[in-house]
Amino acid sequence: MNGSVWGVHEPSEYSLLRVFAVRPGIVGICGVKSERYLCMNPEGIAQGMKKFSNECLFKEHMEKNHYNTYSSVSTGFFLALSQQGQLRKGKKVGRHQACTHFLPRKPLSH
Repeated sequence: MNGSVWGVHEPSEYSLLRVFAVRPGIVGICGVKSERYLCMNPEGIAQGMKKFSNECLFKEHMEKNHYNTYSSVSTGFFLALSQQGQLRKGKKVGRHQACTHFLPRKPLSH
C-alpha cells in the first residue's frame, strides 16, 4: 500500500472506512484493512498516512440534500472523487459540487 486514495463502485475489504469523532463536528477517517488515515496535504491532495496528524482532521457537514461533505481542518479543501473514482484536488472543488457529496455505506457482511 502506497497511500493512494481512490473510490470504488463495489464494496471490498479496502473500501471499508472507520469514521471516528475527534471532537464535535470533527472526524478522522481510517481504512480498516489498510490501517491508513485519510489526510489532505497543503496542495489539496488526499492520501493515506500511517500516522494520524492535523492533516487527517476533517469537518463533517450534513448538507441539505442529506449527503455528507468533508473539508480538511488544516486547508479548508473538500474531499472529492470523480464518477470514475478518481481523486479530485480539494482546492479545485467546492462544497456544492456533486463530487464532494458522500453517503454512508453499509458494512460488508461477514
